Amino acid sequence: MCRFAKPGARDGPDRVGAAFGSFAAVTVEEALATAGRRLLDPAAPALERCVAAEDPKSAVRVFVAARHDVVSGVLCEEAVFSLRHYDDLLEQVLPGTRYLVGENDAARQVRLRQLHTAQGWLDAERSMAATQGEPNMAPGFRAWVAAMAREEAAAILDVLQRRASTGEPVNFVRDYAFLIAWRMARRIIGVPAPDAVPGLVRLMVFARNVMHPGPALRLKDELGDAAAMLLMQQALFGHVFGTVVNSKGWMRWLARKTATPALDAIDAALALPEVAPHDSLVSALAAVKPQFSEVPDYDLQARSVLFELTGALVLIVGKSLSEMAAFACSPEGARAGIGWDRLVSLLADPGASQQAHDATINEALRLTGGSRLTRTVRNNSPWRGVDLQAGDRVVVLIDAASRDPAAFPDPGRFAPDPARPYITSGPLQGPHLCYGRGIAWTILREAIAATQGRIAPVGNAQMALFAGLPDDLPFIASRRQI
Repeated sequence: MCRFAKPGARDGPDRVGAAFGSFAAVTVEEALATAGRRLLDPAAPALERCVAAEDPKSAVRVFVAARHDVVSGVLCEEAVFSLRHYDDLLEQVLPGTRYLVGENDAARQVRLRQLHTAQGWLDAERSMAATQGEPNMAPGFRAWVAAMAREEAAAILDVLQRRASTGEPVNFVRDYAFLIAWRMARRIIGVPAPDAVPGLVRLMVFARNVMHPGPALRLKDELGDAAAMLLMQQALFGHVFGTVVNSKGWMRWLARKTATPALDAIDAALALPEVAPHDSLVSALAAVKPQFSEVPDYDLQARSVLFELTGALVLIVGKSLSEMAAFACSPEGARAGIGWDRLVSLLADPGASQQAHDATINEALRLTGGSRLTRTVRNNSPWRGVDLQAGDRVVVLIDAASRDPAAFPDPGRFAPDPARPYITSGPLQGPHLCYGRGIAWTILREAIAATQGRIAPVGNAQMALFAGLPDDLPFIASRRQI
């Protein structure tokens, strides 16, 4: 879930993002990347130890996985590799809160039941026919998400269209990507922005405005709400998904201080579900609560569901949308054969199937790169010729695996195909298939397609970063609307 690559990003003061994004020394990132390149050799071992990523105060060893088949094995073989690392890190800062990206225990099964039951209630409210298979991937559900995304995209673009006559630039990241991600989170989940913005978030915004040469980011109206919710989730995501062994004390403190108000907003929404949109997840979880009379901590589990999905939509969808756009605007994107106009055209094609659109999104995510996950070894045992000890960490490099020539011939070329073994959203099978992948792919597709003829990148557009996240990508509004 953490994406570290920054295609098309420019250097400068934005490099302070290392403090809030990857939360790791550059030497560690370089060591992981170097190990990843070595491990793509078919003759290399399945795993390689990475001492640079280890904590000298801990006995925990760190290994790296990079080849596609090895990464898939680590992600899917849950009898060998545990996700409790994420549970432990969350417990350090927000006791009782859990992600679906965690151990597949009884509490996680309750949260999945909550999601499926709530979605069944929403489907009934919308008079949608019951479907077979995963409800979160059902065509009717995705069509509902797509319709909302088109509506939100059109509303935002209508406002930005006014800049066509003035020539005022459009910041694709702030004015569009993170804004539509926040609006979709608010509508699907139903959680409002916190009443008060934490002082630390205000301090981060002040630092960003001091170092950013363009228009100031202000914590008012919807743009401010989007920025505030993003920054309230950012430190926590860095602590949970950027930590391999142990995070620093200051990082735990920052994550706790910035994320707690977001949890408070969720508690308030659960306490007054009638205030949320009727077709939101908050309303649905409240409506189906009587079906879970055997679950004493129903609200605590529902709180975790709402918190995780809000963070995923606000941070990951907005970040991925920005990074895909930056890649398509970059020389690297041109070399791969995917410029912005082609990406928009493919996703706006009404004749293409949903599978084809999903493949286009996943191919763009594959080339954007930068994702990595961590697993913990359960027991002392050999695995694919490597002797592992209980507690060892294995860092799986999704970026390297997504460019493994054995799985993706000519890996640097843009070649979307539904048959390709994409792991951009996690494992291909098993209990930890990403629940929100259909929602994310649908929003990304609709958000990009909606820009056709309305906004486009300026020449040689480069993305700027702040605190490890996209911050600015210059676009311009078109005078011609289609």
